[in-house]
Amino acid sequence: MKISTTHKKFADRLWDQPVLEYPERFLGPNWKNVLNFWIYLDTLSAEDTDIIHMRYLVLGEDAIVYAENHDWKAARDTIGFTYADATCHITFTFPSIYTTLELIGSHNLEYLTFLPLFLKHKI
Repeated sequence: MKISTTHKKFADRLWDQPVLEYPERFLGPNWKNVLNFWIYLDTLSAEDTDIIHMRYLVLGEDAIVYAENHDWKAARDTIGFTYADATCHITFTFPSIYTTLELIGSHNLEYLTFLPLFLKHKI
């Protein structure tokens, strides 16, 4: 299994528990999607990150807060507070933080708000 920079940071954040060997124990039933997303993050350029951040801001404050709260709750309900909180400290942008939470709890969400920001299309 390929280990992304973010996955390694997650393991470090959890004091090297067996996160690298058994990610499903820490990331819930959607762990493969989360790991694939983290690998994808390693491929983004600074320009890509800027575009994604602009897409995030275009959503507007009300939509962002609403989605962030739902994503946080869905992730917390899936993997618990400690692990959900740990994911919030391993990526450097709000879109990647909330996309991670969104993927973790995606089976409990009606729609995904932040993952589409990462798709390679024009604004």
